[in-house]
Amino acid sequence: MSKKPENIQVEINELKGRSVPTWVVVIPNHRTIGQIEQIDNRYRAVSTKNKVELFNKTLESSINDLLSYFALHEK
Repeated sequence: MSKKPENIQVEINELKGRSVPTWVVVIPNHRTIGQIEQIDNRYRAVSTKNKVELFNKTLESSINDLLSYFALHEK
């Protein structure tokens, strides 16, 4: 039997003052899911809990992969 799908509300906040463009993915009033950095024309997402690194070509796909990883492994 499969789980019922549920929506997760998230915020993407850009961190200023970093040497590379950096964003933090957060569930409001709950916890930080991970951090995304743009390095050499690709995006590296690092999960907060397990420090797993995920690489993608776009920011949107990096956010989606981080959310998928969170939903499957950390939730």
